[in-house]
Amino acid sequence: MLSDTGNSGSQISESSLDFLKLQYQVLSERRINHNSLLWNVPSMLFVAQTFMWTITLNNKNNILIRCGISLLSIIVSYISFQMFERNRLIEVVDAEQMYSIEEYIRKRSPRENTIPILIIHHKLSARTLIDGRFDMISDFISAHPYYRQHNKKISLWKKASSDLWKIVFIFFFALSCVIFLYNFVDFLKWIVQLQSVS
Repeated sequence: MLSDTGNSGSQISESSLDFLKLQYQVLSERRINHNSLLWNVPSMLFVAQTFMWTITLNNKNNILIRCGISLLSIIVSYISFQMFERNRLIEVVDAEQMYSIEEYIRKRSPRENTIPILIIHHKLSARTLIDGRFDMISDFISAHPYYRQHNKKISLWKKASSDLWKIVFIFFFALSCVIFLYNFVDFLKWIVQLQSVS
């Protein structure tokens, strides 16, 4: 337990600092793992959907197989979206916890400590630099020639990649539904043909 949680102005003890370092390391490793999982999901979805759509859109394949794979494609699209959202949520939570540790240590560090404590696990508007040229990293990005030039156009760097990927996941899910309906219509025609033959 932290001995000075009740007093925001008190300096942090060595035992509390060691405990926070251990927690920070665990959170950092877990966040890296979830970040890797997060960005592996889209690539796995592309591979899986390409394989399944190749089967479902080939009219030479059996209609039952095409319908089954089409339904599986919908399920895979939904599960991939859910995995992406879950890993993103856990990554954000870990980052917020790491940020709280950074803030806790920064506010309780001895004033004579000349080593600055960086805020690195938060949004750009809250991250800090060590050299003092800019208060926040967002100020550095805004002043950077490359990004300042693109500010006059479309500031894609300001868009969250996860939000753009959500649109892709929704598109994949919708397309899988359309392919399933296409194959389901063929399935109904196949049933009618069987009944007419019998």
